[in-house]
Amino acid sequence: MALSVDLKRAKTILVLGGPIVIAMFTQTFINVVDTIFVGKLDPSYATPGQAALGFSLPILWSLAGFLAAIGIGTQAMTARRIGSQKPEEAGVVLTNSIVVAIVGSLIFTVLGWFIVPPFFEFLTRNQNVLNLGIPYAQIRVLGILGMVLTTSYKGFFDGIGSTRVHMYAALVMNAANIGLNYIFIFGWGPIPAMYVTGAAVASLLSTFIGLVMMVVWSLRGKYRKPHRYYRPRTLNPKLMWEIVKLSVPSGAAQLFVMSGVLMFLKIIGMLDETAVEQTLRVSDFYAALPEWMQWQEAIRTATATTGTLFVTDWNFALISGRPPVYTTAAKLVIDLLSIGFVMCIAFGTATATLVSKSMGEKRFDLAEAYGWDSVKIGSYFFGAIGLIIILQPAFFLDLLTDDPQVINAAIPGLRIMAALEIFIAMALILTQALFGAGNTRFVMWIELILHGLCLAPLTYLFGVVLDFGFLGVWLSATIYVMALAVAMAWKFWEGSWKEIEV
Repeated sequence: MALSVDLKRAKTILVLGGPIVIAMFTQTFINVVDTIFVGKLDPSYATPGQAALGFSLPILWSLAGFLAAIGIGTQAMTARRIGSQKPEEAGVVLTNSIVVAIVGSLIFTVLGWFIVPPFFEFLTRNQNVLNLGIPYAQIRVLGILGMVLTTSYKGFFDGIGSTRVHMYAALVMNAANIGLNYIFIFGWGPIPAMYVTGAAVASLLSTFIGLVMMVVWSLRGKYRKPHRYYRPRTLNPKLMWEIVKLSVPSGAAQLFVMSGVLMFLKIIGMLDETAVEQTLRVSDFYAALPEWMQWQEAIRTATATTGTLFVTDWNFALISGRPPVYTTAAKLVIDLLSIGFVMCIAFGTATATLVSKSMGEKRFDLAEAYGWDSVKIGSYFFGAIGLIIILQPAFFLDLLTDDPQVINAAIPGLRIMAALEIFIAMALILTQALFGAGNTRFVMWIELILHGLCLAPLTYLFGVVLDFGFLGVWLSATIYVMALAVAMAWKFWEGSWKEIEV
């Protein structure tokens, strides 16, 4: 494979992918904006608040991300029908996709509301993080319907090549989120300051603003007349099932990814707890106690003024009160990297449309060429961004937090991950290309294997067992990224995806 890029194909990729990049960057920036605004609060809110957001978003995307895969199935089926010159059948895909999205979202919203508290309690013992994170996550769960329906519309419009539609909606949605964040986090007029909870309310409202824009855009005659969607008589349980079958593997892959991220953060939370225990060991007061008292479950003390017996677990109390520096640092690294992640996925989404459309035209060599050219463009661009981050990591971290302790903890991990941008681009772009070809099962199994046997286990091995600490966390992430890139590159090169019908 030559390192040069075919200029004609590159122009097609960039024209189609440019609006997707802007849209997905803007959509992701909603979560980054939450982090920035929360980071400007008083330190008693800022550090645990940002850690709470770090746990909340993978929980949210474990639910919404699984259903959002409906958009991937919708895009693949739509593009294949457009490539086969069947626009009305593409419209039928959208109609049935909307029904699947609504039913699935209502079920997952109810489920999500009740599972958020136990999930949080499993992930962290820090009481400040629990107090801030559970309400935030539950409010965001109420936006699952808006998020999933938006991805259905996005899948359709991306599939027909109108990638600008979601871009416009995302721009408006993000602008609204910035204003609403300021109002609800800090308070304005009769609206009281809601702090971290306010960030959730702002994101919830912004999500539905974006959905309304997508629906309004779909009513334009330019799209409605040739595709003739919204006709009840085109509802087809068999087609709905085909959408579900095509989408479930990619949804499962998303679920495996988010589950892996949650376990990744859980182990990082253990490093925060270990830091507390190490502090206790070297404390003059605590070290002076007899050994049997140092690690008792509780130290009982009585107060004569109230006559009340208090049970105080000093270990737990300090873990609950200490700012979760490592967890917050990981959240900031993930936030900064997520901007690059979604831009890679955006290039991949454009590639998925071109791959699927070319396959519909029976031009399989062209489909493959689009995939490799997209990888080259992404690798060159994101490799350059990675180099900039390596040289100036503190500058980017300073945009998200004012806490020097968090910034210092995050710098080594950010540099390591920035050095992997080329491999991240390859992995994510080819993942989306395989989705576009309909090869969703392979991606599902690879994500299951790598998250089940690689990311979380190696994070625990390097970070806790071998005592590499926070650096060990990023070493495990390095192995995961390299393995994912190799697996996706091999599968796309191997070519069996060219035989898949959707």
